[in-house]
Amino acid sequence: MPAYSPSQEEQNVAWERYAELKRTADKTLCLDDGRAAVEAWVVFINLFLPDQEKMPFKRTLNGNVSLFPVHKTRSPGGISA
Repeated sequence: MPAYSPSQEEQNVAWERYAELKRTADKTLCLDDGRAAVEAWVVFINLFLPDQEKMPFKRTLNGNVSLFPVHKTRSPGGISA
């Protein structure tokens, strides 16, 4: 249980911000809009996590995420109809 308990107002503000950005991302399908929605989700979820479990707002480059080599998953001839 977090030492700090967010107020209902703080929860509502964070949720509404996330919901607004999520709707925008769903509408535009723009990657940058999606990233903004993810960052707003992190702000919201961090309200409920203890300090030692809070997620970072920005992902670091040395994280556990790797780029997937898509060019190695397709046949040389491309997709045939």
